[in-house]
Amino acid sequence: MDIEELKTRVAAGEQLEPWMDLPEEYISAAKRMMEFHMTSEVVGPVHEFWWVPKAPSLEAKMIFAAKSQDELGHGLGLMSVCEDLTGRSRASYIEEIFDGPPRFMNVFHYPWDYWADPVIVSWLIDGAEIERQTTLLNTSYGPYARAMKKIVKEEGFHYHCGRFLADRMVHAGAEPKRQMQDGLARWWPRILAMFGPPASKSTHGATLISYGLKLSENEALRQSYLTKFVPRILEMGLEVPDDNLGFDEDTQVWSYTEPDWEEFRGLLRGGSPVGADLQKAMRDSRLLNNWMVAKDAA
Repeated sequence: MDIEELKTRVAAGEQLEPWMDLPEEYISAAKRMMEFHMTSEVVGPVHEFWWVPKAPSLEAKMIFAAKSQDELGHGLGLMSVCEDLTGRSRASYIEEIFDGPPRFMNVFHYPWDYWADPVIVSWLIDGAEIERQTTLLNTSYGPYARAMKKIVKEEGFHYHCGRFLADRMVHAGAEPKRQMQDGLARWWPRILAMFGPPASKSTHGATLISYGLKLSENEALRQSYLTKFVPRILEMGLEVPDDNLGFDEDTQVWSYTEPDWEEFRGLLRGGSPVGADLQKAMRDSRLLNNWMVAKDAA
């Protein structure tokens, strides 16, 4: 089929499968989108795994052990989806994730130095992921849509765990609550940026929407997130760290301090020292746990 026929079929609600005669333009766009998602799900759990031994309670350790396992499972599931679309092997994907360009979500390029960091990521960033990923249940590429059913369900578990841990901190006394507020100040611009720039500044957004791969523009997702999560943050007893935040009752639109899109793009293009550390940790772990390599070395 040509691209115009594809757009017509997608607009009518048809989902596409890897055995179909898909246009190269569609394959390229789907590949870019899904490989980015896959890599983020594989790399991100390293942050969470590092916090398993450092978490302040057995309960919190168990949460992050389960969460890191879930997230890695998401990545491996999406890897299978990418394999079917592109014909690439899992081994080649693993090598690229470990050693290739650091193309994964902006939030994983920042350090998680304090206990409030993984808590806020689980609560507010996984909440943002649910906002975005729920729309992908109806994406035009069928295998991706089916993979998202499990992912969205488990992200809901992660969100509720994060909200539980955030509530524990906020009500544990003045100092833990201050740590949460400080953490929110660090993460708020990053949370807003993770939805991506508005349509006028987006490189691929319009194409992905025309192919039915994305179902909602970045700004619509960000506005929906603000509507849901600003009240939740306030109910938690925290302040939203944005002097420009406001809601216009007439237009039903939130105003906010726009993220630094150059910083956002720089992280996606060139990575960061933190991202490089995540990739190195995965390489080191493979070497440490590869008994065949260890046997040969001996």
